[in-house]
Amino acid sequence: MQREEAAELRALDEMKNTFLRAVSHDLRTPLAAILGLAVTLEREDLQLDAAETKQMAGRIVVNARKLDRLVNDLLDIDRIGRGMVEPSLVETELDRLVREVVTGSDLIPGREVVIETEPVVVNVDPSKVERIVENLLANTARHTPPGSGVWVSVRSEEHGVVIAVEDDGPGVPPEHRIEIFEPFHQGPGTPDHSPGVGIGLALVARFAELHGGHAWVEDREGGGASFRVYLPEARPLEPSRD
Repeated sequence: MQREEAAELRALDEMKNTFLRAVSHDLRTPLAAILGLAVTLEREDLQLDAAETKQMAGRIVVNARKLDRLVNDLLDIDRIGRGMVEPSLVETELDRLVREVVTGSDLIPGREVVIETEPVVVNVDPSKVERIVENLLANTARHTPPGSGVWVSVRSEEHGVVIAVEDDGPGVPPEHRIEIFEPFHQGPGTPDHSPGVGIGLALVARFAELHGGHAWVEDREGGGASFRVYLPEARPLEPSRD
């Protein structure tokens, strides 16, 4: 009994240390970028033209958004653990929502994303679905080499709909396919320069469960990973009568 308790305490301590290292990195990196860019813009002896100023301001925005996503993820994983999160369900054109999230995302710069959707309507919390898609895109960007293909799809299934984010990267070994959806667990091959906090996929799973659905990963046909989220009670979008 004492050995089991000691092993559990060691595991918790290691998880805490991993979490603190990851959060420290993910906080410091965008903060350092924001501070450096802001100090540069503040210098009176540096003459920047309008294009250069706009570019630097854009980089500040990108890094500020990274911080905002991290803080929101940390707050939400805590709230969900306390049972404080309930979805606000709204009849939503899911295909349109997913397309808007993907096309407006800055999470996978320099990559061409193929989007294939079916027109479907489902009662969901739009903000939670947005976070699902954003975290799946962020996970793909983190764990695949630059230039890897990315495919996003929305497909009707029996009594529901499946959102899929796929890539042709290294994939996820079967022995890791459950634990990566647990908080603070990192998948294999996590790059040292971008370790992450390990809560993005946990939130994907928890947000799916809040809707009565679930999330999982499987092999993509042709190689790579296929991350999938099932949401119940979808129906085809009726064609316009105009």
